Amino acid sequence: MNAQLTTQFSPLTVEEVSALFDRKGDWCASIYIPTAEAGKEIRQSPIRLKNRLSEAEQQLEEAGCDQAPVAKACELLKQRCDLDSDENRAFWRHQGRGLAVLLDGTDEHFFRLPQPVDELTVVAQRFHLKPLLRAVNRDEEYCVLAVSQHQVRFLDGSRSGLSERPVEQLPESLQAVIRGDHIKGFNMHSFNVRPGDGDAAVPHGHLDSNEQHELRRYFGTIDQALHEELRGDTRPLIFAGVGELFPFFRDTTEYGFLEETPIAGNPDELSATELHDKAWPMIAKRFKQRQQDALQRYQSAVHNDLGESDLEKILIAAHDGRIDTLLVQSGATCWGTYDADSRSLQRDDESSAENYDLIDLATVKTFAAQGSVVFLDDASLPDGQVAAAICRYPME
Repeated sequence: MNAQLTTQFSPLTVEEVSALFDRKGDWCASIYIPTAEAGKEIRQSPIRLKNRLSEAEQQLEEAGCDQAPVAKACELLKQRCDLDSDENRAFWRHQGRGLAVLLDGTDEHFFRLPQPVDELTVVAQRFHLKPLLRAVNRDEEYCVLAVSQHQVRFLDGSRSGLSERPVEQLPESLQAVIRGDHIKGFNMHSFNVRPGDGDAAVPHGHLDSNEQHELRRYFGTIDQALHEELRGDTRPLIFAGVGELFPFFRDTTEYGFLEETPIAGNPDELSATELHDKAWPMIAKRFKQRQQDALQRYQSAVHNDLGESDLEKILIAAHDGRIDTLLVQSGATCWGTYDADSRSLQRDDESSAENYDLIDLATVKTFAAQGSVVFLDDASLPDGQVAAAICRYPME
């Protein structure tokens, strides 16, 4: 393995998570830690990881497996955690709000998570992936485009907060767009899109038409940069900017999931946390309504023989690719194993090295078949159910 920490993170995709869940064989370690995105708190992240690696070594020793390949992998990774090289410093400075590290003695996987996670170490014969499943569920995410004349920011969001993400070809400012094609041969004149909101330079003459023309070019450039970035995306996008700018983006963008109500005001004065505080109440309503709609759809599906609440039948439907929407009670677990050949499950009272969470299995298989997963936080399934499914077609 490398002597330094890699700055390359595994893509957090359904395919990657499915492959990790299906992995079988020797012992492996699953480690989750919260991480800091900036400030002195960054120095705490490598300490947390080293402590969790030590705990993994202790769990392996207690299980009599301290000579397993994963034990050596934990020992080697501990030696690479410090902020003692430019590459390691870059690794810890390019984090999200959480970090997942999965080791099996042969491969190591690093996942940068958009939401914080509780510190956790699990040593077993399968990777523990529950903290990843909600991160891969894009139905609970949103994004923000914060635009002023002087700055453009794109931020990824979830219920836990927003984090800024660089987007290739996204212009730095209105002035940068103007300089790109029009700076030569023009005298410059300043104008305000909104009184008191700062000046930006545009070519002299025909101020009204030039103002609109340059703003359209500005937002056309922004939308072009976002086009590839958001290809196939269905997350709601919230625009943050002064009121006069929003119509330019609304009329320009081809993205089909733009929220009708923007965050009004100069976003340059707002941190990612402050933007999230303004955005989340708008997004939370959408997610809560989605949960209620899913529950109503499930009740209708039950009457049409398309609703399943028995976990064994849910797992069969998930393996068959029949689940359109899986409803999962947040925090619920059900330990055991499922035999796809005999289409039967074995339930256990608690977790062990040999079993796994059957609800996680149903979730992974639903994702893999292009189904949707709705995690229920406030709403509840009837009769104390921990999971329910809306099927695409009934079992034959």
